[in-house]
Amino acid sequence: HAGIATQMVVERELAKAVEIYPKYAVAWSALGRTYEARKEYEEARKAYQSALAADSKLVPPYEGLYMIAVREANWKDVADTTDTIIRLNPFDFPHAFYFNAIARLNLNDLPAAEKSCREFLKMDKQRRLPKASYVLGIILAQKAEYGEAAQHLKSFLEAAPNAKEAETVRRQLAEVEKFAKATPQQ
Repeated sequence: HAGIATQMVVERELAKAVEIYPKYAVAWSALGRTYEARKEYEEARKAYQSALAADSKLVPPYEGLYMIAVREANWKDVADTTDTIIRLNPFDFPHAFYFNAIARLNLNDLPAAEKSCREFLKMDKQRRLPKASYVLGIILAQKAEYGEAAQHLKSFLEAAPNAKEAETVRRQLAEVEKFAKATPQQ
């Protein structure tokens, strides 16, 4: 209960701060995170938008907004918001490339999805997010680039053999490999 009480005090202090100084973008952003943590997404969205109204170059509110849009499967908003982050500060927020790739894939913009996914993979040198290889494999399979698609699907399975989607990926890999054999060299 101490954590909840502390969280309520923090939220009360943040609300007081933005009441006194409505252009306090960092406080609005932090307030958005507290709402988001409680799954109060509409309040979080309003707080993030207030943060951006105060400072349109502050990146964390954009991150909060695109995560809400991901939950809602609002791929246009995810794409637009991650595009903004990529313009403002791609180096400190590399996950924007990953979510941009997923959004672009869902919007059937395969060239942009591929570009974003490759950018993310360049930045994720330690392969902390193996699922990016899976996403790139799906993108490439949809572009009928089966050989490279298979490589990325295998890379995902090597890095995350027990992932919840591993069995699905194994089936997809088998299909992609069939297409790769049936298709002349790329």
